[in-house]
Amino acid sequence: MKALRKSLVLSIAILGLAAQPRAAEQTNFKIVDRIKVPDGPFDYVNYDPSSGHIYMARADATTVIDPKTNKVSELKSAVRGHMALPLPGTSIILLPQRQGTIRMVDTATDKVVADFVAGKNPDGATYDPFSKLVFVMNHDGGDSTVVDPATKKPVATINVGGELEFPVSDGAGKVFVNVQTTGEIAVIDVKTKKVLTKYKMAGCMEPSGLAYVPEQKFLISACDNEMAKVIQADTGKEVASLKIGAGPDAVVYDAKRKLAFIPSGDAGVLEVVSLADPAHISVVQHVTTQKGTRTAGMDPTTGRLYMMAFKSGPAPAGGGRAARLPGSFEVLVVGQ
Repeated sequence: MKALRKSLVLSIAILGLAAQPRAAEQTNFKIVDRIKVPDGPFDYVNYDPSSGHIYMARADATTVIDPKTNKVSELKSAVRGHMALPLPGTSIILLPQRQGTIRMVDTATDKVVADFVAGKNPDGATYDPFSKLVFVMNHDGGDSTVVDPATKKPVATINVGGELEFPVSDGAGKVFVNVQTTGEIAVIDVKTKKVLTKYKMAGCMEPSGLAYVPEQKFLISACDNEMAKVIQADTGKEVASLKIGAGPDAVVYDAKRKLAFIPSGDAGVLEVVSLADPAHISVVQHVTTQKGTRTAGMDPTTGRLYMMAFKSGPAPAGGGRAARLPGSFEVLVVGQ
């Protein structure tokens, strides 16, 4: 009888282990390469499935990386962008520019194909496959400039309110955007080009990065107060609240591996979040990167992330931000 009980206990334990999410086994991320790039400010990173290239928006150019060879090149006409957004089926990228304009550049020729006025400090942008339009968020103006890539012209302005950060599309008629000043996610109807509602995220301060998880219709928002919120996109209900590192700016979702990545620049870590089991969403790895490394782009074919990094000098005696050391800029490649 005692042997039978032992056998039953052992069987239950084995079954319990088998039922656990396997994401932890798959998360052995580390810095696997470093790519030297020119010095200079940077912002969001995007992957272009058409060319297979990584685009990094910079002040003086857009840095282009070929993940197959690690070759670095530059698009000299794609300047002052918060991001370089690839437009599907074309060789065109769209750049929201800090000075209140939007630029479109042909990556095949490195030539400007369109320039037009947007709102105050256009920042994040997303291509919506449902409407085939681009929604650019004017950070300081609190509105969205809607662009038709086919005509290369703005077609509408949507009043959202607040300071706007990163937007995402669900591909089914909705665009979501973080409202930094209120800790909310605004929901935009792409047909009517109006705000339907706003989801208040409890305990979330100054959200920046945002990603959409199509399998469960989740939104993952990175909050400046070392929190990440997972929200049901159709209801605004909180699914999970996660502790993350300080200074997050972006969220990248890997649909193939059911993982989300949140670079936290002040902490110098990359948080790896497993969504393999929607009932047990959790941070499964803290990858040490470098302080200041706050954005990332992913090559979905390999699952590798590309993150801009630099080294800083000593902090000024009177306070303030330390200077970035010349010659120290590089891209950290994070993989398994």
